[in-house]
Amino acid sequence: MKRRLAAVLLALLTATLLTAAEVARPHVLVTNDDGIDAPGLAALVEALRVDYRITVVAPAQEQSGMSHSITYRTPVLVEERPGIEGVRRFAVYAQPATCTRIAVTALLAADPPVLVLAGINRGDNSGRATWLSATVAGAREGALAGLPAVAYSAAAPRGSDPDWAAAARWARLVLQRLRVAGLPAQGQLINVEIPHPAAGACGVLVTRAGMAPNREDRYEEKVGPNGERLFVNRFAPPDTDIPGTDVRGLADGFVTVTSLTLDQTDYQGLPALMAIPWCPLAPALKATP
Repeated sequence: MKRRLAAVLLALLTATLLTAAEVARPHVLVTNDDGIDAPGLAALVEALRVDYRITVVAPAQEQSGMSHSITYRTPVLVEERPGIEGVRRFAVYAQPATCTRIAVTALLAADPPVLVLAGINRGDNSGRATWLSATVAGAREGALAGLPAVAYSAAAPRGSDPDWAAAARWARLVLQRLRVAGLPAQGQLINVEIPHPAAGACGVLVTRAGMAPNREDRYEEKVGPNGERLFVNRFAPPDTDIPGTDVRGLADGFVTVTSLTLDQTDYQGLPALMAIPWCPLAPALKATP
């Protein structure tokens, strides 16, 4: 009887210690836009799960190019998928920004994450692509909620995959350096771009977001099988940019780290707007018959 009681007490103590150790690791939310079963997400989770307690809340299906769209007029289906080595996984039938919002405000409200990560995306999201990227948006939604956030993307030739294991090692290394420096700050969004091949990256560069125009970005009209008027997107991103930009750094073989602002105010353009005599407009509108 005493031995059984001792065994039970030991089991309870061990469970308590494991739980305490689990709780001691920072809780991180991971999302992406390639879908919950994407290899880039799996590689990121595998690289970080020793350091962090991870919950995955990601799209059930691919949501590339959805930018910061949010589902709010219709209910969103969420399914909890089987966990992988202690990592809880939720599949959301919506866009990455919606995934993050649902996770932060509902799914993980009782156990909030301290950090939001998005990726690793298949293909780069440098320069102007940050506006279209749903991977970046998944992280941005976390920053808008006041949390530190990092988005990861890995370049690869069209039709091929990045070296996911090497890209994940860079993702972990960059995050370690950021965390030691106390970054990202609350509400800060950092975009990390990993070159191809990831294993041959030259190092890390801090850059600004490039603004070079795309080499091609248009819609071409086609005739459908039943005479429909169809428009097909033709797109090719810039292959280089001026020094100091993420596009150029990536092309030169560097991992680029860029802090993206959430405040879209054009402060340089404000003085010209403020110089316009707006005040007389209200009386003038009232006097209009």
